[in-house]
Amino acid sequence: MKAYTMKEAAKKINIPPRIIRQWEKEYDSLLEIPRTKQGARIYTETEIKLLLELKRKFSDKESKESIREWLKMKYEPLTETTPEPGEEIASNDSEPLYAAHEPEENRNENANVEMQEISLELVSNPEPETAIATHDHMNNADLFFEAMDTYKQTFLSEVKNEIRSVVRKEVLDEVKKEIQKGSYITVKSLSDAVYKSSENTKEEIKELSAAIDKSAEVTTDSLKYLSNSIANVSIETSEEIYNLSKQVAETTEGLSHYMDVTNEEITNLAAEISKEREIHLEEREQLSREIIKREAAFQNMLNSFRDVAATKEKKWWKFWS
Repeated sequence: MKAYTMKEAAKKINIPPRIIRQWEKEYDSLLEIPRTKQGARIYTETEIKLLLELKRKFSDKESKESIREWLKMKYEPLTETTPEPGEEIASNDSEPLYAAHEPEENRNENANVEMQEISLELVSNPEPETAIATHDHMNNADLFFEAMDTYKQTFLSEVKNEIRSVVRKEVLDEVKKEIQKGSYITVKSLSDAVYKSSENTKEEIKELSAAIDKSAEVTTDSLKYLSNSIANVSIETSEEIYNLSKQVAETTEGLSHYMDVTNEEITNLAAEISKEREIHLEEREQLSREIIKREAAFQNMLNSFRDVAATKEKKWWKFWS
């Protein structure tokens, strides 16, 4: 029976190898792939057919739960209705319980040795019968090999389950013991740490209280010095304010006197200006009257001059006439 590696099987099914690993993780308890002593996966025609059916179901977009139920239904009839080699399984079940604790590699090796011996017996002892008998024997051999594959898978799954249960129990016992030890050690270490931390906290509180007392004393001294400084500054400030107010009062009084004098001078100046204005008005009126008089005298002079000129002109004409 030909076997394939994971890459060859993936290439034959036309899917990436990571998809096969993902299927093995999702259906760990249902999809059992045989392995070599070195741990490499071996895929026979049976596993490849199963993977092809899985691919078809995923391509049909069936749910994971329906595929899981299909795998359960596929493996349950094989475990219930195993052929003649099932009697060997019953006889093997009657072996002592320590056989279940044998390593899985030894189980695989024994199963492979039994299959090789049976195949050698079938090949070395062929009966010289007709072609029909040979064909029947070949069919029986195929059925036998399929039954052996089923037996191998069932046997391996049972051994794995038994080993898992035993190992799980031992691991749980060890974990419980370690948890108990760890809890005791943890409680003890926590109590020691709490005691040490409480002592350290007491010392730190004492140091903190001493520091607070020192800082309080320094603060009171600083406050006293500050209050005295404020009192001295307030006294000096009050004296300066009194002097400033006195100076302001004197300055205000001087300004008021200066303003009174200035107002008086302005009043006198305005009176003098009004007097001078009246004088200028009178002088202008006199000048205007004088100008009018002189203009009238000049006009009279012009009129008399014209009259004299006219009389002289008449006399001249009389001389020539």
